[in-house]
Amino acid sequence: MTQANKILPGKPFYLAEWVIDPQSGRISNAELEAKLEPKVMAVLVYLAKNAGQVMSREQLEAEVWSDMVVGYDSLASTIIKLRKAFGDDSKNPRFIETVPKKGYRLIAELACVDEMPAPSVESAPVTQPALPAKKIAMPYVLIATLLLVSGSMILWWLNGTENLNIDAVSESSVHQPSLAVLPFKNISNDVNQDYFSDGMTADLITDLSKLSGLSVIARNSAFAYKNSNVDVRKIGDELDVHYIVEGSVQKIADTVRISARLIDTNTGFNIWAERFDGKLQNVFQLQDEVTEKIVSALQIKLTENERIQLAHEYTDSIEAYDHFLHGWQYFWDLSRDSNLDAREHYLKAIELDENFARAYSNLALTYAYEYINGWTSEPDASIDKAKHYVQIAVSLDHELPQIYWVIGLIETFDKNYDVALKAAKRSIELDPNFADGYGLLATVLNYGAQAKDALQIMNKAMQLNPRYPFIYKVIRGEIYFNLREYDLAIKDFNHALERNPVAEEPRLWLAAAYAYQNRLDDARWELNQIASTDELSVEYFDQVIPLKDPTQRKHLIDGLYKAGFNM
Repeated sequence: MTQANKILPGKPFYLAEWVIDPQSGRISNAELEAKLEPKVMAVLVYLAKNAGQVMSREQLEAEVWSDMVVGYDSLASTIIKLRKAFGDDSKNPRFIETVPKKGYRLIAELACVDEMPAPSVESAPVTQPALPAKKIAMPYVLIATLLLVSGSMILWWLNGTENLNIDAVSESSVHQPSLAVLPFKNISNDVNQDYFSDGMTADLITDLSKLSGLSVIARNSAFAYKNSNVDVRKIGDELDVHYIVEGSVQKIADTVRISARLIDTNTGFNIWAERFDGKLQNVFQLQDEVTEKIVSALQIKLTENERIQLAHEYTDSIEAYDHFLHGWQYFWDLSRDSNLDAREHYLKAIELDENFARAYSNLALTYAYEYINGWTSEPDASIDKAKHYVQIAVSLDHELPQIYWVIGLIETFDKNYDVALKAAKRSIELDPNFADGYGLLATVLNYGAQAKDALQIMNKAMQLNPRYPFIYKVIRGEIYFNLREYDLAIKDFNHALERNPVAEEPRLWLAAAYAYQNRLDDARWELNQIASTDELSVEYFDQVIPLKDPTQRKHLIDGLYKAGFNM
């Protein structure tokens, strides 16, 4: 009879050096004692009963959650909690092994405990084992507690952002070298590999933009030149940058070749050019080498924190990273269907690496966009899922600016303005060139009745992202509207609608702006162009345009009434 078969229902047993007591929900060793949640203990017991065997997600969910329908994350969160409790490392596991695409297996040694007294209620305070050293370490007691309290974890990580100076972050860095990374060409003779070369480019932009000594043009502006043959000197003039990085990616089977060059936009001459070859499993190392060459060529001095950030790897699973890049590619289509496709890839990435913080963050983003765009019949459920996944992301990695951007977006539309403001500021602290971070900060300030400050910040976002998306014009138009600068608001809203004629939000604000200018015919015409006019209501405005100040909100609604709109 195997040790697993000797495990009796409800009876204590040994797992390596730990004593497991299913009835009390406690685990303990010679120095430590902890209490597990019922579902967490149930998963552990089921794995113990089947020790050494791979238990699929379906088997575990059927056993532990047989009485309810659960989301994909329930099991993943439970396994994370178990590993944290035992101080286990998913990369070098002693207790629970993840078998990609198959499930989980308990690998620690089991032994029976014939008799063991139940722990006293007045036992020593519950403590937790120390985590193994990592680049980003966080005490488990804090993680376990905050995961159970909605929003607490996020607030904990956002402490210290209140003193970010608005005037300071909005100033131009005129003495810094400025750079744009153009989309690397896919030369793999397979157009289906575009997602990989695009993803490599986006990650390079992300890494470089974290450097305080360098001004980096945002992804949107750089990708406007994809598949174009524009001279780099002309691009330099259009984007107002000193340097251009361009290159190519060739991915064949398990090998990758990256070719890159740094160009002076004044002369058109190469500062350096190099080729990087390696195995696909070493792609992150190749990315680091490209970044290091650029930093070295531009003689940029890095802070210690910047060195740590550049050395950080998002995941050690190439397959998970591949799904993440697929998801990122789908997400940028910004449609209901592509949002769902992106979500599927992020879920697969998490299944392959349950510690992949960016995948959790982007998964949260798909639910946030679903809520904001009205792509769901259950908006409350979507915003709750967005908050849940982003809390997992921040517990896994609290140094990623993208995570705080997602937090800020979610909290803005959930009307938690103070949290949203701190999150937007934190995203900029971590990434001084994060154009969308500035755009989010401007949005929060504007919706939070600080339109004057918001205008400074929005102009900074446009400077960092000169080929900005239409939404930038919408945001600035709304700021001008709240400042009663109707002429400028009308100009920005019309520019936005030239680029996206089906967008409804700018038409609503534009109609109100026209009304305040007594251009009532123009105002009514804009309202007539909105396909969903019959579905609009005060509740709609509360969800899509979450204005904090009642006076500000009344000002917009009064303008719409004046335009002839009845809610």
